[in-house]
Amino acid sequence: MYGVFSWKKVVAAFSLLVLAGFGIAGAAGRVVGVSTRPRELPIYSVETTEKAAALGINCAWDDSDIDRLLGLLEERKIRATFFVVGDWCDRYPEAVRRIAVAGHELGSHSNTHPDMTKLSREEVAQQLTRSREKLETVSGQEIRLFRPPSGAYNDLVVATARELGFEVIQWSNDSIDWKTPPVEEMVERVCGRAQKGDILLFHAGKANTPAALEQILDRLTNEGYQFVTVGELVYSPPYTIDHTGRQRKAG
Repeated sequence: MYGVFSWKKVVAAFSLLVLAGFGIAGAAGRVVGVSTRPRELPIYSVETTEKAAALGINCAWDDSDIDRLLGLLEERKIRATFFVVGDWCDRYPEAVRRIAVAGHELGSHSNTHPDMTKLSREEVAQQLTRSREKLETVSGQEIRLFRPPSGAYNDLVVATARELGFEVIQWSNDSIDWKTPPVEEMVERVCGRAQKGDILLFHAGKANTPAALEQILDRLTNEGYQFVTVGELVYSPPYTIDHTGRQRKAG
């Protein structure tokens, strides 16, 4: 009786293991199927031995502080990258021209600032091409960089942008100025976590951004950091991007 009972238990257990094995194999197959397809990642930061960082300023609200931002950058001989929404360019074309004339780099921040992850490929392409047309017409620059609104992206967004000749840029150091924290909080947040190859996130049209940015630039410059545009910081192909979004030279 014990032997019969044990055998039944063994057979049952074996059957469960076989079924579980198929289930695991099936699950593993699905995971492998996903993971073997390269995930499309933007560039969050850049691997470099130099103490270099790039300043990325999003323009989506108003132009009330543009002249102040341009002034403090000019005083420090620093060039930044302004990621501009197409609609913002429509409203403030003179501000876009002043940014370009001052020698700063322009990038697209979409055309109407939608959640790009909810768009079809055609809609993503339209957002990018329309914004590029507007910015190139007003600034005279060739637009090659794209920062997704609110940092929202998926494989389709990144792949479509790259097919259209854009490099997709995120950030590794967020000032959280969009929450309008105290100046001191922003300064300590950005400077306290600064690393070589950082891409910073700031916004035009936020009350405390100019005052905080002044102190941040001075402090990091005194610590030996050199500020370059995003286009100067990132590598041209071939390159690799690790799972954190850090870009490295290939080979």
